[in-house]
Amino acid sequence: MDRRIVQRSIVVLGIVIAVAGFVLHFSVPGTTRSGFNVIVENSGSTVDHIFLELGDADYEFGIEMLPPEQYVAENTTGYLLTSAEYERYVSGTPIRDVDVLLQFASGERRSYEASLTAELNLYIVFFNEGSDPVSWTYYYVILPSGFYPTFTLGFSGLFIIMAGAGWSLTGWKRYFVIGVSINLALFFLRTFTLASYSLGLPDIFEELIHVELYNDYQFFYLSWVPSLREGAWAYSSDLAIYLYPPLWIYTVSILGSVPSWLPGVPLFGFNVGTAYLVYMIAKSLTRDEKYPIYAMLLYFLNPFTLFYGSFMWLNPTPYVFFSTVSFYLTLTEKEELSIVTIAIATLYRQLAVVFFPILSIMLLKKRAGRKSLDYARGFIKHTVIYAGVVLLVSLPFLIVSPELYLNQMLLWNTGRYETLRTFIPGLWMTVHLNTFFLWIGMPTWFTDIIAFLLANYVFLIICGLVVYGTFAIFKPSISSEVDQSRRVRDLVIQALLWGFAAVMCVQLFYPRGAYKFYLVALTPFISVLYDYRNLELNQDQYGFRKHHLFPLVLSWIVFLCHRFVYFWVLMAWLIFYLWKSGNLSRIAEGFRLLGRPSYKESSSMSVYEEIYGDDLEFDTQLTDESTE
Repeated sequence: MDRRIVQRSIVVLGIVIAVAGFVLHFSVPGTTRSGFNVIVENSGSTVDHIFLELGDADYEFGIEMLPPEQYVAENTTGYLLTSAEYERYVSGTPIRDVDVLLQFASGERRSYEASLTAELNLYIVFFNEGSDPVSWTYYYVILPSGFYPTFTLGFSGLFIIMAGAGWSLTGWKRYFVIGVSINLALFFLRTFTLASYSLGLPDIFEELIHVELYNDYQFFYLSWVPSLREGAWAYSSDLAIYLYPPLWIYTVSILGSVPSWLPGVPLFGFNVGTAYLVYMIAKSLTRDEKYPIYAMLLYFLNPFTLFYGSFMWLNPTPYVFFSTVSFYLTLTEKEELSIVTIAIATLYRQLAVVFFPILSIMLLKKRAGRKSLDYARGFIKHTVIYAGVVLLVSLPFLIVSPELYLNQMLLWNTGRYETLRTFIPGLWMTVHLNTFFLWIGMPTWFTDIIAFLLANYVFLIICGLVVYGTFAIFKPSISSEVDQSRRVRDLVIQALLWGFAAVMCVQLFYPRGAYKFYLVALTPFISVLYDYRNLELNQDQYGFRKHHLFPLVLSWIVFLCHRFVYFWVLMAWLIFYLWKSGNLSRIAEGFRLLGRPSYKESSSMSVYEEIYGDDLEFDTQLTDESTE
């Protein structure tokens, strides 16, 4: 039999199985919901009602009561009641005489499971005898008996499709399918963990290696998405502690939340889609086909990609995707579109703003021989485009709820001095530079100084001056019109390097602190620049070498490292890359020149020439080109 016929038959079989499985799966969907932020006032009580009309199928119901770590829940008791017992309670029967399904108190985490049909009608009664308000949340799951068998059938079809496609395709497409399949397997496994709030990880994952597999998806997203689709406004009390820009929640909500894994699909899609962009960028920078394939595979196998993007479905993947699109567009001569795209990335996550100066500088430097005024006009033009897109999308939210929008976008918990000088060991708390010093017991005067510098953005401002300033005075070694493509390639490589540095600086010095999953933004840069010994990428043929695994190995070390220590691994990594790329000596020389008494008398061009040498002259053949 013809091999092509067998390959197509496998794909068709997979499609049939996948369609059958998912049709059955969606015909009787289950649901998962986080009833986030139940506030119980001091010396008071609160009642929460859970009511859902169900079908005729048999359902498994489970609920977990979760007092968040960051709230004190002392002197608080709660009771889970059926509707009949609740009627007895409101009719005057003391709660101690009511038949309760579940009783919980103070900091306990309690769960209840049952089988049911037709409808879910339960009440939760909270009592707070303390002097301060407390906050509880609960997580419930309602799954039909065929939920996981039909889901498994549907995904079995997808894996058969992947197997057939991987067999029939060649070159980079085959490896892309392999990478997607590996990440899809983690997506598949993740769905089974939604049946309970806890992942059930051994204590070693919290006490020693701190992989930071946070349950934001269950705790936040499965509360926000249903609320938004039920008519809630993004920036209101109905979406408690929603701190991301507007495009994020509306994109994640586009498929709905029933069944409960649907909001994870866009997050997963952005994650694996970035791998294709990594391939395209690497392909544009080198003449060899192997290099971009290696880069793409290193992206797929990175722990930040695997666990934070494909398994835990955490929030960075959309903004990382659009940020990577922006860098790719600079290679296709789409200047304005690149700026628009980085603005879109910012509307998914505020941290994307750090890439805007790098992209703007790169776009302006692609055309050699401009005067200072031309650069200034070009930067203003880019800023207007960037700010205009952000403002246009933000306008409805600025009109309806300006104070809430601005507070949650820019001001909420941005690194308060008192917080930065206090050691909070809880896993829910972000880690910042001062955490390590507080952890090891450094003197108070020292930790207070670090906290002050962090809270006032001193470290970030210095990083910004170094990162953007060094890139601004960078000049490719090739500047002639004949080698313009080589010149652009050198610029893009440097832009990617400084994009890597910008991510590192935010992770190290962001006043609000950081989680490890923020490093998802690092993966496109280190995947493209994995051959750190040859950043020019100008060889005709590439062979895989041991040092090519260096960024992947370091990523795994950071992923597994204790959360109070991994900052030093990142700092060493950043310094190492700056050294290997030659930028560390340029930075040092720049500071040396700034310290000279005669520096103010020097022209900007003479400083440039002293750092880079007299042989790097601007190409005068392109002086007539403008930013317009």
